Parts: sequence; C-alpha cells; structure tokens
Amino acid sequence: MESKKDIRRIIKDKRSSITAEEREKLNQTIYEKAINSEYYKNAETIFIFISFKDEVDTLGIIKKSLEDGKIVCVPKVMSKQEGMVAIRINNLEDMTVSSYGILEPKDTTNIIKENLVDLTFVPGLAFDKKGGRIGYGGGFYDRFLKDMRKDAKKIGLAYSFQIIDEVPMEEHDLFIDGIITD
Repeated sequence: MESKKDIRRIIKDKRSSITAEEREKLNQTIYEKAINSEYYKNAETIFIFISFKDEVDTLGIIKKSLEDGKIVCVPKVMSKQEGMVAIRINNLEDMTVSSYGILEPKDTTNIIKENLVDLTFVPGLAFDKKGGRIGYGGGFYDRFLKDMRKDAKKIGLAYSFQIIDEVPMEEHDLFIDGIITD
C-alpha cells in the first residue's frame, strides 16, 4: 500500500490536470447529486468546506443551501492548537480571502457548535468505499468531526478518480459515512 504522502501527491497531480471544461461538468454532476441527496434534504444545519484551487467546487452548494433556508456554516481555522470552528454565514459576502488565499468568514463570533450540525461535507484528497479518508495532513477535520453527534452525517465530495481501493488509516483518523462523486 502506498503512503499517505504518495497518495496525496498522485491525487493532487490528477486533480490539477483536469481541463476547465471537464472540471465544470464534473462539478455540475456532483452539485446535482449533493442537493438531491437525502443527506442534504434531511439536514437543517450544514457545515461545508469552501473549495480552494482544484477541489470539488462547493460555492454552488453553499448558495443553494442559503436559498433553501438552511443554516450554513463554514470552517475557520483558529490555530493549529485550537483547531477549526464552524462559523455561520448568511451570504457569500460574509466571507473574505485569507492570507492563504482561501475564502473564510469575516466575522468569527457566530460559532455553531459541532453537535448542532446535521451534515458535514468533508474535503479530502482520497477516499475509499469503507469510509476511509486522506485529508491534507493538518488533522483539523478529524478533530472537528469527533465532536459531532453520532447521527450527523459526514459526506465526502470528490471526483471519481479520488476514490482508491484502500486508504491507510491511523488511530486518530475518523471514517466518513459516504461520498458524493461524479
């Protein structure tokens, strides 16, 4: 089995090689599947990552969730030690570009506790069909997800080539409940 580091490199290379036209088609398919899923329909409070660079585009899902009257929360990394919190947003104008070039909430006072989230759309570089996930190596999602309610759903959003046979899992790694892909 390849190491997490090797898998990250391989998937990043594949993801960056997709043409803009192909990416748009794949993103539209994932968007349709996400908003038509039972996970989405049954959720009142959604925690969703804000896509960056060549990740699956989440801005459409965020806009649709806000239009549908759902409570939408996005991540804000407080620090390596403190980890990440969920910040409620009311529109896309509630966000600004961080020093890392990532969209994040301007106001960090509207924190939603992990146990109030019904559905989390989880980013990742690779997933397997057993719920294994390789993130970016910071452990922010593993720490955040462990405090969610047991009935809350954790769903990966990924391109089909990001699904591999087996993800190497460590003790602290958390499993997700499903994957929405093209």
